[in-house]
Amino acid sequence: MFAALAQTGSLGYICAFYGEFRCRGTGRSMWMPSLWGRRILVVAAVALGCLQFFQGSFLHCPGWICGDNSSVSGGHAEFGPRPGEAYLSVAETARARGRGKPKVQPEVFGHSRRNGVSLWDSTGLTLRKDVTFRVNGSDVLVYLHIQKTGGTAFGKNMVTNLADPFSGKKTCSCKATAKRCKCYRPGSNTKEWLFSRFSTGWKCGLHADWTELTNCVDHVMEQRDRSQRRRYFYMTMLREPYRRYLSEFLHVQRGATWRNSRHWCGGRFALSSEIRPCFNGDTWDGVTFDEFLTCPNNLAANRQTRMLADLQLVGCYNTTIMEKTQHDEIMLNSAKENLRNMAFFGIIEELDDTQTLFERTFGLRFDSRLNGSHEARGENFVLEDKQRAAYELKNALDTELYKFAKELFDERVRTVGRLFQQTITSPEENSVPDY
Repeated sequence: MFAALAQTGSLGYICAFYGEFRCRGTGRSMWMPSLWGRRILVVAAVALGCLQFFQGSFLHCPGWICGDNSSVSGGHAEFGPRPGEAYLSVAETARARGRGKPKVQPEVFGHSRRNGVSLWDSTGLTLRKDVTFRVNGSDVLVYLHIQKTGGTAFGKNMVTNLADPFSGKKTCSCKATAKRCKCYRPGSNTKEWLFSRFSTGWKCGLHADWTELTNCVDHVMEQRDRSQRRRYFYMTMLREPYRRYLSEFLHVQRGATWRNSRHWCGGRFALSSEIRPCFNGDTWDGVTFDEFLTCPNNLAANRQTRMLADLQLVGCYNTTIMEKTQHDEIMLNSAKENLRNMAFFGIIEELDDTQTLFERTFGLRFDSRLNGSHEARGENFVLEDKQRAAYELKNALDTELYKFAKELFDERVRTVGRLFQQTITSPEENSVPDY
């Protein structure tokens, strides 16, 4: 390398430790390091290369601590990309890190937005008589699965234990070795009535939220069945916010992540500058509760509110376009409205009533009682007063949403109870017409 530089004449003479070296073909002399000098230079070059390699991979400071460009997955600064660069999306970052091609591509989003059909009137308290959910029609039940709300157990029960109350036949066909079940309409082996993790899979992304599902599900279903126009009925499960947050903390502490979630909104995936990582490496296993609580970009905070809201109303994941109080108010009101308009939502702490409400809303039956199918964890975990206060401040939106949901849920349970009693006494007068 030194001889080549000498041939170009661009560096002139290089003064090193000592020793003279005559460049081949030039006749010029230049100073070169001795044997020990060369060894030192080699060691220094190797050390510099290792430093740059590790600095660009996993030995970097978390962005929410350092606040510099080493924190961001794509190596971008907090307030904008370096000159000549563009932000990397979460999906692009995953590819750049060698974690494989994302399973969900941008093309599945944004074709046609379908907010879903509500089975309840504008107040959310009275069942409509002009609309019913029909498995043997063109209706699709879409399950919005929020993390740590008992959704896995409930979702499995939907594909394994649901049956038509008149024929007694299971509504889904499951094989013991398969991860997913086939939920076809009666008399069909192609037309599906359930869009969920355990039937279709995560076709709109891992734990897709309301914003993602409403902009994706119709396109996905159209690719699977082009023979008819479908109606979509959305449902979800909720959980008391403190128990849900604690369950997510314990889940993450054991090494789980949802790093493959795409967070699509407003025509693109979330940018690496908008959702900064809370931890280095592939997992956050061993995290303490204080660390989990104090990371400002931890999506566990107010997760239920965010996943039920129309995030395009608040600029998606860009939190700089409006004041926090305005942002939170819009997002909470959107989550309440979407929850009210959903065909069904359940509460895991009220599993018996949830089962009753589901069965009488959709005209389906579970083979057995669901209570006890959900395993609660972390019941003995106790927070200090300071931790509790910090938690309540971080999750105020979820607390307010759950209070709203609990009141609405209790009223809906009473409504279907009254209708059930009326149907028993005078079935013809209270029958609900098919749509």
